[in-house]
Amino acid sequence: MSSDLVAQWERMQTQTFSRWVNSHLMKRGLKLESILTDLKDGINLINLLEIISDESFGPYNKNPKLKIHSIENMGRALKFIQNHDVKLASIGAEEIVDGNVKLTLGLIWTVILRFAIVGLSEEGLSAKEGLLLWCRRKTEPYDNVDVKDFTNSFADGLAFCALIHRHRPDLIDYASLTGEDRLGNLNLAFNVAHEHLGVSKLLDAEDIVNMPKPDERCIMTYVAQLYNVFSSLDKVEAAGRRVAKLVEFAKSVSELSNDYENRASLLLSSILRKIDNLSAYVLPETYALTKAEIVAFRAYLKNDKRQWIGDQEDLALLYSSIQAKLKTNSRPPYSPPEGKDLQAIEASLEALNAAELNHRNRLNEHLRRILEHLRKSFATLANSFDDQLHALKSVIADVSSLDLQTQLDTLQAKQVELAGLVDLLPAIQSAEDLCNAANIEDNEYTNQTFDDLEFAHARLTKTYAKQINFIQNQIIASQAVDVSPEQLEEFKESFNHFDRDRDGTLSRLEFKSALSGLGVVELDFEGGDKRFDVIFQKVSAGGETISFNQFVEYLISISKDDTSEATIRQSFDVLSGGKDFITLDDLRIAQLPQSQIDYLTSVIPPFGSVEGGLDYKAWISANFA
Repeated sequence: MSSDLVAQWERMQTQTFSRWVNSHLMKRGLKLESILTDLKDGINLINLLEIISDESFGPYNKNPKLKIHSIENMGRALKFIQNHDVKLASIGAEEIVDGNVKLTLGLIWTVILRFAIVGLSEEGLSAKEGLLLWCRRKTEPYDNVDVKDFTNSFADGLAFCALIHRHRPDLIDYASLTGEDRLGNLNLAFNVAHEHLGVSKLLDAEDIVNMPKPDERCIMTYVAQLYNVFSSLDKVEAAGRRVAKLVEFAKSVSELSNDYENRASLLLSSILRKIDNLSAYVLPETYALTKAEIVAFRAYLKNDKRQWIGDQEDLALLYSSIQAKLKTNSRPPYSPPEGKDLQAIEASLEALNAAELNHRNRLNEHLRRILEHLRKSFATLANSFDDQLHALKSVIADVSSLDLQTQLDTLQAKQVELAGLVDLLPAIQSAEDLCNAANIEDNEYTNQTFDDLEFAHARLTKTYAKQINFIQNQIIASQAVDVSPEQLEEFKESFNHFDRDRDGTLSRLEFKSALSGLGVVELDFEGGDKRFDVIFQKVSAGGETISFNQFVEYLISISKDDTSEATIRQSFDVLSGGKDFITLDDLRIAQLPQSQIDYLTSVIPPFGSVEGGLDYKAWISANFA
């Protein structure tokens, strides 16, 4: 090793160790210029040892004037060091007092090792190896840093920066650093450590950069200061973590307990409120409202009730979690407030189950009563209506033995009564609709339905109308001459057809429409038909309208059949088309019934040589001879 390098190391160690000593002496307001000159009288060394050992040195010569006094002080100081398990081989008091450089540097390095570095051992390793292991672990995640020793591994300054960034990332932007700027990196680390961490600048960046190999002892001394600072921070952080863990645990238990109590209170209040609502529920009057309540109750069981059961189970899990946390951390178990424990919640749910069962039974029983009432209500109305129809129907047969006019009067009175029954049908339909809405398909109290009753009423109404019309025709027929009941029925239909306003009479226009329909007159809306005027005045007897009897009398007068020989000959002449004979086709065109056609063809003699011709004239002459 060159003497120049050794000299550089000695100079660097002297500077570094002097600064290290001063970093402690300043606590007593002391300062030395160099350990090579200012330790000779032993006073500064004794003060240093008291400070770093935190022990009282005892009496010593505080004002040495002679060399012997200095040697005595130095000897006592070396003895103190030896008493702290440090071997001082070849280091004597007189050599230090005489200013031996190597021994002085060795003495201070020994003190540094014993009081500043020896406590840094990691995993049973020596102080040096322990400190090196600590550096490796802390700088392992960083690029361009590989700590293998306390010399070249720290030459570019990145290792120092990495150690600071690992503990205080807010102080250094490590990502912006490069290994090329060695001087900048070292100054950055030393300045930041001094300004923000209180680490004395034991090293000069220029000395490290300018040396081919940094001094190991100097680097270790400085790194030891960083270790002590960060170790203190780690202890504070560890204590903070323990306190934070305790606070977090207490906070977590408190939050979980509050959550349990709040959720328990909410669940209990919901359950109790539901019990009160079920107990105070007033049963509705209608099937629809009762059914709606049953549907709503089922929805409640499917939704709210299941949610509450789930909430109860969640509370049980939450309670178990709280107890497990407390037991794990050796804390006493949690006791919920009175009335909010799991047993109270279970008891409230049991009470709710009982209230639900009672509510369900009440609803079902009420529903059965309503259905029974609906059946009976409809049956009462339907059976009463049916009885009245049967009574009115029996009247038709009961009056058949009476004279026509009495029959007519009775049936017309009952017809009015029958028409009045229509007003009862809406109530019957409404009662049946209520039964249908309630899905009532069978009714033991009646066989009737609204449709059946409506149909029976309509049918009986028609029967009454026909019977009354028949009796009226019989009465008219009994008073008229040469008119059959069938003809009267035809007249009645014609009269009713043209009686547009249904007032029982034909107005002037209605009568003219009827005559036009019968082919008696041509319909003329301009009113210029004098022939019709004469007919209307005659038939109405000078009135404004024509009654049914007047209408019938007129039609009888114009449609009365004449069966004289001349009329019969004229009719056959029309049917034959003016021929002296008549054929089978002519008879068919006349729309005579087939039985009458067969009769005529069998009794009318043939006409000469005309094939199929019948001599109707000879037959007529023979019949009227």
